[in-house]
Amino acid sequence: MEVKVYSSIAEVDEAKWNVIVEKNRLICTHKYIEAVEKSNINDCRFFYPVVYDEGEIIAHATCYYISTELDAFAQGVVKNMVSLIRRRWKGFFILRTLECGTPVAAGNTISFRKDVDRVAILDLLCREIERLAGELRVKVVLFRDFYDEELELFDYFTLVGYTKIHNLPSTKIEIRWKNFDEYLDSMRSQYKYKIIKRMKKCKKDINIQLVKDFSGYKNELEKLWMNVYNNAKEYKRERLTTVFFENMDKYLQDRSAIILAKRNSVSVGFALLLYDNKILIPLFFGLDYAYNEEYCVYFNLMYKAIEVGINEGMKSIDMGITTLIPKKDIGCVITPLNMYMKHLNPFLNKVVPKTFAMMTPQDNSGPRRVFKASGQNEEEDKNILRTTKSQPGHVFIGAE
Repeated sequence: MEVKVYSSIAEVDEAKWNVIVEKNRLICTHKYIEAVEKSNINDCRFFYPVVYDEGEIIAHATCYYISTELDAFAQGVVKNMVSLIRRRWKGFFILRTLECGTPVAAGNTISFRKDVDRVAILDLLCREIERLAGELRVKVVLFRDFYDEELELFDYFTLVGYTKIHNLPSTKIEIRWKNFDEYLDSMRSQYKYKIIKRMKKCKKDINIQLVKDFSGYKNELEKLWMNVYNNAKEYKRERLTTVFFENMDKYLQDRSAIILAKRNSVSVGFALLLYDNKILIPLFFGLDYAYNEEYCVYFNLMYKAIEVGINEGMKSIDMGITTLIPKKDIGCVITPLNMYMKHLNPFLNKVVPKTFAMMTPQDNSGPRRVFKASGQNEEEDKNILRTTKSQPGHVFIGAE
């Protein structure tokens, strides 16, 4: 086996790259990666380690260089102290990291051919990525984002000096309803009442529609996204531009869309959707805060995403990280995400990953029993009740 590292996805044949990408792994596909690479996100530089065996691709990954604030998830006093120090010392608590993942979605980006020794390949990839980090003079390597069921394999990283830490968790809804009304009828009365009340507020003046070809709205999407970015108090990193939204439409075509909220002819909110086979992913939301409180725009964008998922035959909706409380209220189940971090300085490796983990907030809001406990809902209620309070969370960025 040998590893070659490419600095652009265009250097790798699309068909040969995609042949080992499994279903429900849109973020690992050639088109998605190309769209992100060409979007000029922050200071990202992308690299693609590809493992060959006798000239055939047997594994690959996506990595990117980015400047990361160690206090990215910090809150309260700690966040205020770091911000105060950073006024004088701009580089305080800011690390240059080489991350294996994608900057604009949750999920790991390592793909394997089915018949290979995955542990041997992980060892090869790990050594090559660390070599690349040294070449870039980057001290921190981070492998993102792994679900609990993947840890049996990827806990390999802990054997070679990495610390397993938690990311903010993801959220998911399994779809079992024939239409949106059936979804509402399956809910306990207090949750159903909230949704109906918010939908009535929105319906009187706001038109919400699904738009498949959306690059023509790119300027409005950037503006609405930047409203959310500038208002985020707990976490913000990716700065999305018109180029990003244009690329999502251009490269993903029928695998992307937006839900657009308009008041008269003015766009007041959107949700960017990705179609990952039978999984719907509302990836980013944008808002005009002048209308969000009065019309509950953010909430109604989420409700529309559920309606779209049901109507288009999706099996589940991946609602992503952040804003856990409103997502729990619509029936989302919390799904932990794990990461592996290593500082290439042995002394700092004992400190930096643990410091990052300590600054990542926990979810103390508790589980929700959103659905009626009858029939097939009983098992879901049990699953929700088993969700622990120790999982990391995030505070809602909008307002009702």
